[in-house]
Amino acid sequence: MVKKKYQGYCRICGEFGDLSFEHVPPRSAFNNRPVRYINFGSELVLGPEEQVKGPIQRKGMGGYTLCVRCNNITGHWYGSQFVDWCYQAMNILIRAEGKPSLIYLTRLYPLPVIKQIVAMFFSINSLDFRKANPDLVDFVLNKDKLYLSPKYRIFVYYNIEGNFRTTGVTAAMNIVKGKKISLLTELSYPPFGYIMTFDSEPSDNRVFEITHFARYSYGTWTPMELKLPILPTYLGIPGDYRTKEEIVEETKRNIENADKRKN
Repeated sequence: MVKKKYQGYCRICGEFGDLSFEHVPPRSAFNNRPVRYINFGSELVLGPEEQVKGPIQRKGMGGYTLCVRCNNITGHWYGSQFVDWCYQAMNILIRAEGKPSLIYLTRLYPLPVIKQIVAMFFSINSLDFRKANPDLVDFVLNKDKLYLSPKYRIFVYYNIEGNFRTTGVTAAMNIVKGKKISLLTELSYPPFGYIMTFDSEPSDNRVFEITHFARYSYGTWTPMELKLPILPTYLGIPGDYRTKEEIVEETKRNIENADKRKN
């Protein structure tokens, strides 16, 4: 059987050629099971108790987004450090029975971790993302480059409840408090969810900022005390971390209010 080739423009370097399958997150970071895909429009109207219906991708979450070179170098430079960060988090969640309430000590290589996170955001966004953010291209393809522009901020949270969520750059508003508009891109896959904002605050102030990971040199291994919130992602709405009960209750209120206006 001849293996099908996929060609296109690499989401990181922009070169046209053969594309390789990029696991997002890396395959060894628990992303080795089949996943079911649904398009963004359908995801937005999916209720918290509805089953996702869509094509199954047996390789895990990801796609043909990167050229072989970018896939290989990012995996080689950042993959193992990122996987270790994920394993430590999963161990914490298991020991805490899914309800972490303490500040846990994590030993990690901060720079490779944040560079892998940025690399994943390239894969879940369109080619326009690299065109609009050339400094992020340089940040990922130069393993020793430190610091991010002040326009970028990166946040993390524990995520073990709800559905996987990948959202390209979009505007999001706090559903409960309203008014606060954020420009962000988001990826959730247990044990973490990640957010990158652009010249804005996150839509929910419970998420934990890790932008400072970009200040450490490539080979620096350090312990950090991290107190991360555990947030569910039941809906496809970026920045929405309501529980299933909160969503159901708010839906009931909206229906009741709509009926009152009709009467």
